[in-house]
Amino acid sequence: MATKLSYKEATGVIEFTLKDDGVFHYSLQHSPRALAGLVSALEGIKPEDIKSIVVENPIDLSSLGKETVMDLKLTLNSGKIMNIELQTYMDSFWRPRAILYLCRAYDSLKEGEDYSKLKQTMHYCITDQNLFPENPEFYARYRLLNIKNHRSYSDMLGINVLQLNHAELVTQEDIDNGLLYWTKLFMAKTWEEMQALMLEHEEIEEVADLILELNTDNQAKEILEGQRRYREQLATEYAAGALETQEKYEAIIEKKDMEFNAIIEDKDAEIADKNAEIADKDAMIAKLLAENEELKKKK
Repeated sequence: MATKLSYKEATGVIEFTLKDDGVFHYSLQHSPRALAGLVSALEGIKPEDIKSIVVENPIDLSSLGKETVMDLKLTLNSGKIMNIELQTYMDSFWRPRAILYLCRAYDSLKEGEDYSKLKQTMHYCITDQNLFPENPEFYARYRLLNIKNHRSYSDMLGINVLQLNHAELVTQEDIDNGLLYWTKLFMAKTWEEMQALMLEHEEIEEVADLILELNTDNQAKEILEGQRRYREQLATEYAAGALETQEKYEAIIEKKDMEFNAIIEDKDAEIADKNAEIADKDAMIAKLLAENEELKKKK
């Protein structure tokens, strides 16, 4: 694919932004400098500390299916596995699925290899969803820890979550590492925003041109639109299924509540009858005692 325009000449809305997982994977795959910039930001290391990055699952847009998983799997400095995913649609099963992907990436041994060849493996989720609404955080790091004293069990596995929609919670460390800059890059919706951001890091201008390339190539746009519609359909079906299930169980719960309330009312009526009987008996006893006292007085 070739583009006649530079991103510097583009104007208006970006149809397929860096938040689109196809654009993300393709652009970062073909822009080593941008990939190194993102990795250094996520890892909190200096770009010069990156000696090598190998994309373990490169994609070819022309052969992509609509259901293709677009996570970006990397090997950093020959010794660390990084699995980066974009999560832009709500998924109630994200947490168990992320653990599954992490464990699959960690299990990189071939038959007969010893455990010393296992590599540190991290799963990175970049999302604009509220994955943890009860405890929002801009950039969170999760590890295997002792729940009593927080002692680390191992640093070989971990999950990091970058919540693009909580930039208001950014720390100075996040800013220094470049995470706020990358958040703005992911969230950029217009070419004017993209151009302003490139002024801060001209060394990764090629990623902006790659995004433009995908947005101006008809075949690429058709593929990306197909993937977008597929994911939107899944999200819609999930929402519809969740609503149907909610309505179904709300009806069941309402019926059970009515039955329970009816039982309670019957029991309350029985108790009221019993209390009335007891009251009658108490009155009778009181009357007999009074009559007995009268008899004693007469004697």
